[in-house]
Amino acid sequence: MMKRGIDREKLEQIFKEIPKFNYVLNSKIASIFGTEIEVAKDSNTSEEHTFEFKQFLFSKNGNGKTNFSELKKVLREKEIFGKAYLFFDPGEEGSKPCLYYLGNDAVNVFIPKKPDAIINEVSYYTVGEPDVPDEINWSKHPKGYIRDDNGYIISKENMLIFDSDSYVLNSDLMQLQNLLQINRKVNESTTYRDYGNVFVFPKGKISGALSATGHRIKDEVNKAVQKMRNKVASLIKKNNTKDSNVIMLDEQYEKIEQVKPLTVIKDYEFYWKKQDDIISSVVNFPTILLNLGEASGNISKEALIKDARANFLYPLKNDTANVLSMLCDKLFNEEGYYIRFADFEDTKV
Repeated sequence: MMKRGIDREKLEQIFKEIPKFNYVLNSKIASIFGTEIEVAKDSNTSEEHTFEFKQFLFSKNGNGKTNFSELKKVLREKEIFGKAYLFFDPGEEGSKPCLYYLGNDAVNVFIPKKPDAIINEVSYYTVGEPDVPDEINWSKHPKGYIRDDNGYIISKENMLIFDSDSYVLNSDLMQLQNLLQINRKVNESTTYRDYGNVFVFPKGKISGALSATGHRIKDEVNKAVQKMRNKVASLIKKNNTKDSNVIMLDEQYEKIEQVKPLTVIKDYEFYWKKQDDIISSVVNFPTILLNLGEASGNISKEALIKDARANFLYPLKNDTANVLSMLCDKLFNEEGYYIRFADFEDTKV
């Protein structure tokens, strides 16, 4: 959609019109943090480093945003566009390290060209349009990035990459489009009371020659008739849609007919009832973990929750933890530490 010229702001506006879209997406991200974050080494939890990491998550960056807030932004970006970035800034001497969210379209990736290359190794990333030297000796830039008036050059060690192949814009967008259009139709009909078109039919046909004086009389009559028409039309159009058509064919009429829309709202009911399943499939997260949809049949809800967690939630949590684990070496100055999420307690339904 962005390739077709639809910008990010327009996409965000469209998402707000789709029923439950933001709720489902935000719930999916929140579910990742449904259990405690732990810092571990050799399968043992480090209470000290766990506390330190949580302090880091809730400290603020230079924009006044918490690192946790930036993390949730990058996860949302990844779920919609398939890839997003977190820039790690170690900070100046005496200041705290922090994270900055970067959208997929804000980052340029530089990969050296190699003939018949199987592995494309990233050299660095840029944000904006900085002046890039022919060679970069990162040992001379211990902070891991170079800043000039036009942007940033960021080393690959300072960039956390979140990606997925099951993101919204790579899903069944036709269903999402249909749901969007139906929602707009429902909103139009419930908000503006769509009556369709009203036609007013005349009794007969008026014709005949008129003198110059007659023309002046006719003009005055027409003005009076027009005022009457406007008044009648305004009464008919009251509480109606702005683009409804009220057609007054003549001041002398014998009948009024209403032409209703060919497809009424109740005809969309079958699709409207499936909106939970549609949004769930587009976001790639089961309805039962979103408190949506219906759980029926002979399978217990407890079994459904366990199955959904195993197939959707645990991989999502593990992917997030693996990327965040890259921060451990930078924060603790010791190898071997990694991030993990505590397990769920037994579900009682």
